[in-house]
Amino acid sequence: MPQPKKTIPPAAPEKKPEPNKTLELVRRLTQTVGPSGYEHHAALAAQAELAKHADEVRIDKVGSAVALKRGCQKGPLRKKILLAAHVDEIGLLVTRIEPGGFLRFTEIGGFDTRVLLGQEVWVHPVSRHGVATELKYPGIIGAKPPHFQSREESDSVIPLEDLYIDVGMDAGTARQRITVGDIATIRAPMVLLKNDRAAGKAMDDRACVAVMVQALEHLRKVNHSWDVYAVATVQEEEGWGCLGALTSTYNVRPDIGIAIDGTHADMPVAAEHETFALGKGPTIAMGPNLHPAVVERLKQTARDQEIPWQLEPVAGVTGTDAMDIQVALEGVPAGLVSPPMRYMHTPVETIAAADIDRAGRLLARFIQDLDDIKLEWQD
Repeated sequence: MPQPKKTIPPAAPEKKPEPNKTLELVRRLTQTVGPSGYEHHAALAAQAELAKHADEVRIDKVGSAVALKRGCQKGPLRKKILLAAHVDEIGLLVTRIEPGGFLRFTEIGGFDTRVLLGQEVWVHPVSRHGVATELKYPGIIGAKPPHFQSREESDSVIPLEDLYIDVGMDAGTARQRITVGDIATIRAPMVLLKNDRAAGKAMDDRACVAVMVQALEHLRKVNHSWDVYAVATVQEEEGWGCLGALTSTYNVRPDIGIAIDGTHADMPVAAEHETFALGKGPTIAMGPNLHPAVVERLKQTARDQEIPWQLEPVAGVTGTDAMDIQVALEGVPAGLVSPPMRYMHTPVETIAAADIDRAGRLLARFIQDLDDIKLEWQD
């Protein structure tokens, strides 16, 4: 008599790991569009995230997203701290439409030109339809292939003026839909790496907007005296000044201002003294752009709370929102906290979730303990 066949039970489905909440927050912030001067969508995304933990949120006259988390102090002379992380990203600006429908462009902010060739982009016709439009056209960045290059051209980086965007349209169609002054952004989804790390565009500086969101989330669970203004600032990448930080400082009139911006993480061939370990905590900057009392309190808070951190000496201006915060009004005591990032100003800027988490916790605890800070200038 034949024996019944044994059935093998199906294997239990593999459990998918829970997504890292910090990286999901960063994804939501970085996948929106917002080059300097065109931050509308990115500011709205920042506003939506900050609103989850703030008492008030708004978009100000220059486009920065401003969130207020009130402290528990009484009376009209309320102490205020400003947190500032810029929401703009680097991008491209259409300068000419050539025969064949090819788009010539220049930079908004400072790309590493070597990474542009072969990138996928979105072209956003903002000048004709308004910055709030969702309309966009796919394109790729092309240039003369190596088969047609001279020896000298093959041995050098293709200059920006020899690159162009191909949107697949003839000249007539391109001119109907796109015009000089429209913008383009890199089409780069965020990539999850091992050990809760991620790479993508606009980490500089929307990963630091995520730091502000986390700081407000921590503060929502505790008592703090000072009013906290968390501002996703505009137009930091322009290079001539940090417009959103400057106008926000005049608007808020804070007693202390802290900029949150990325710093360079360790990577091959980069000088060790100019980079900081990825995943080992944010840096606390010190130097003439930063107030000694603010720096010392940040360091002491990190030590007391056993938060891993790294010291970043900056001999001159920091190149961040802290520059304009410090010299606005009659002068504002400023600080700078920076999660390390690899490959800045490329489409694969790389962060570690742990650095974002630690920076948010550091700032929240720093704000909790501000009542006894003494802001006299001491070298």
